Amino acid sequence: MRRMGIMWKQFFRYFLIIVLTTSLIVFFASREIKKHYLNTVKLNLEEQAELIENVVTGLIVSGNIEELDTLVKEIGKRINTRITIIRKDGVVIGDSEKNPYKMENHSTRPEIVQALQGKIGTKIRYSSTVKEKMLYVAIPIKENDKILGVVRTSSFIPEIKKSLGTVNKKIAYLAIVLTIVVLLFSIVSSRTFTKPIKEIANAAEKIKNGDFATRTFTKRKDEIGKLSNAINEMARGLRSSFDRLTAEREELQAIISSMVEGLVVLNREGKIVLSNRNFWDVVGVSDETQLHNKRYWEVLQNVDIDKLVKSVSQSGEPKTREIQLGEKVYFGTCALVPEDSGKKIIVVLHDITELKQVERVKADFVANVAHELRTPLTAIKGFAETLEEEADAGQKRFLQIIRSNTDRLINIVSDLLLLSNLETHLGIEIKDVDLEVMIKDIIKIFEKQLKDKELDFELDIPEKYSHIKADPFLLEQMFINLIDNAIKYTEEGQIAIKISHHEYDIKIEVQDTGIGIPKEDISRIFERFYVVDKSRSRKLGGTGLGLSIVKHIVLAHNGKIDVESKVGEGSKFIITIPYYGVGESLA
Repeated sequence: MRRMGIMWKQFFRYFLIIVLTTSLIVFFASREIKKHYLNTVKLNLEEQAELIENVVTGLIVSGNIEELDTLVKEIGKRINTRITIIRKDGVVIGDSEKNPYKMENHSTRPEIVQALQGKIGTKIRYSSTVKEKMLYVAIPIKENDKILGVVRTSSFIPEIKKSLGTVNKKIAYLAIVLTIVVLLFSIVSSRTFTKPIKEIANAAEKIKNGDFATRTFTKRKDEIGKLSNAINEMARGLRSSFDRLTAEREELQAIISSMVEGLVVLNREGKIVLSNRNFWDVVGVSDETQLHNKRYWEVLQNVDIDKLVKSVSQSGEPKTREIQLGEKVYFGTCALVPEDSGKKIIVVLHDITELKQVERVKADFVANVAHELRTPLTAIKGFAETLEEEADAGQKRFLQIIRSNTDRLINIVSDLLLLSNLETHLGIEIKDVDLEVMIKDIIKIFEKQLKDKELDFELDIPEKYSHIKADPFLLEQMFINLIDNAIKYTEEGQIAIKISHHEYDIKIEVQDTGIGIPKEDISRIFERFYVVDKSRSRKLGGTGLGLSIVKHIVLAHNGKIDVESKVGEGSKFIITIPYYGVGESLA
């Protein structure tokens, strides 16, 4: 069904207003005219009654009734008004229309009663004599302030109505003509008013459909003119924005297409909405149409990707994970992008197959070298210890230096072997671990160092979170390295370990009141062989691998490690690993 245009809506509003207004005017005007006309008739009847009173008073006093009746009939014909003369006792003694002798007593008529009381009697009622509804006006006939009778004049109501009807018809004709004129004016006015609005609406429709070259033209200076100018400015702005967005989209498409990483965008239902050419190569398709609107698990049947996407979808935080797809290894990055239409997930797959091969070769080389070095270093240490027993004081000094550096090399070799195992995920054995028992056993190793430096040790661990699932050997190595570092670089104060529960993770905090770490070094302290104070580290016998081992142990448990430190105030290492509880598995 076609909708009514704004012009006709405007016209019908005018039509209803005009018709309603005209009807009200006609109604109230007719009522006022009727009221005014009746008042005029009453006044005329009253004036006529007064004139007749002056004429008939003498006849009533003289008792000449026949002459009175004749006079009344003659006057009634001349003035076209019914005249009735009533005696004080209600007897009709003269009437312009009827024989007074045949008329009934009028003493009970309302207007007569009022006149006999000295008032002007007025009444509209049905006349039983002439069988018509009439308007009566009666005045008393007085002689020396004495009431002799009543003069009553009357007019037929149908005749009054007929006169009023004629007036009302003229008013109605005038109202109709006026209404037609005003309606014609309203049509012209509505058309003039709505024409530019229609042009603006048509222009807006074209702009909606992408025709940003559309313009509206009007010379009006009112609000419609301002609206027209605003539409034109909006069209120019949209054209500019559309061109800019098109350029940005093309640029973004070019960037996505040129990415060496595989990129895929998923909607909240897990369906693929965007992907690049390198992702097509990953999943083995030739174009995007083969992937569009498919769920990611249909084209990437991989448990690690599924876990990565679900983890990001639930937590809302970016996640990374190594993913094995066939013979290739990818570093997967996943992030959530909130939008008005719903959240979207971006997955980027970076091919690290060659890097992993290099790491594997490097790890194998380090492991082989470490294995090859361990035997001769052990032999050197043994020979040095044997020679030290037979050497003199001068020779012992050099042999002690040999043994000390051999021990340092053996420690480095051991740490390198441990790092190699961690990087290749070898030797990870998940068992039930009692953190409280483990830490208390480790502290016994460092009791002498704590006592020598007069350092306090504080352990805060709720019994509820003491038992977790982890590799006990690696976890022990982590605590040993952190506590050893804390003691080495703390001269006074305390070392504190605090265990707490944070959502689904166990939070381990190892804090000291030592020398602290400069801000510029914090980002590098987990690198291999990186030391903040080389002279102090060499003096204390550090290998530069302790914190690197700690980081790899944490990563092996799917955790993360952060550092908070201020020079001169101390450092805090914050380790977060998933809390699985006794009996659960580390997945």
